[in-house]
Amino acid sequence: MYKKILKLIEENDKILILRHKDPDLDAYGSQFGLYYALKANYPNKEIYAVGDTNGLNKFQPLDQVSEPLYRESLVFILDTVAKQMLEGNLYEQAKTLVLIDHHQNEPDIRYDEYIRNTDASSCAEMVAQFLFETQLEVPLNSATALYTGIVSDTGRFLYKSVSSNTFALAGKLLDKGIDIQAIYAGMYSEPLRMKRLKAIFFSTVEFTKNGVAYRKNDLNFLKENNIDTYSVSRGMVNQMSGIDEVGIWVNFTFEEKTGKILCELRSKTIPIVDIAKKYGGGGHLLACGCSVLTWEETELIIKDLDQLLEEKNNG
Repeated sequence: MYKKILKLIEENDKILILRHKDPDLDAYGSQFGLYYALKANYPNKEIYAVGDTNGLNKFQPLDQVSEPLYRESLVFILDTVAKQMLEGNLYEQAKTLVLIDHHQNEPDIRYDEYIRNTDASSCAEMVAQFLFETQLEVPLNSATALYTGIVSDTGRFLYKSVSSNTFALAGKLLDKGIDIQAIYAGMYSEPLRMKRLKAIFFSTVEFTKNGVAYRKNDLNFLKENNIDTYSVSRGMVNQMSGIDEVGIWVNFTFEEKTGKILCELRSKTIPIVDIAKKYGGGGHLLACGCSVLTWEETELIIKDLDQLLEEKNNG
């Protein structure tokens, strides 16, 4: 499979690299990791990193490209295979479309080639594997981006998805001379305002009888605290983790631009991805998400998650 993808890269002079909207650090890391590597190995090709951006982007501005370019390009989509996770649908016009992803979902996107590895810790790990196995040069900026993606999606190598291969690839990236201290400082330092806001967030977390922690962040909460949806949805969900009495936690956040409610689901040990799929989403066994249209639907999700814990407690 890697040889097929490498052949496509070599045959195409125009390459677009996309990933899911509202990007996390794995999405950025895999995207820019591949982008910087291809730029270094193929300096005469037109290569673009495309998509929306947010405060997590410490790499560089995203490229703006015209619609006709898609019809002339090899297009990569990284870290998702779900239409609802993509911004727009111009990718459908791609000359050739390649998917690279590590989630549990089945694709609902038309593709020409698909690299899937649900055992990989992150999409960044998958991109690193591709680059090393095809013996492409991995420059320092690419290694930094990929290591950042791996660290982020593994929670600093704490999650069950970490394998010996994860550490082996991380070691190869380290050998490129990356600055670990700078990476961690950039990832885990934040303004005092955010620290205080997280304290407010946690003080109003609610709990079900069986140990589901949940928080509902409506439009008023976002506006009163002058904070964007993503920073609350993905950025604060794990404020509810690491509690002895909590087996599952979920964060609901209103998204003004779509009118939807983003649902981030997390679990210590019980697989919850089928609940996310039930409501049109997906992801990993213990970390996944979906979006719904009403707050009433969030109550149904809470009920379903609480039922999982009740069954475990009674089992």
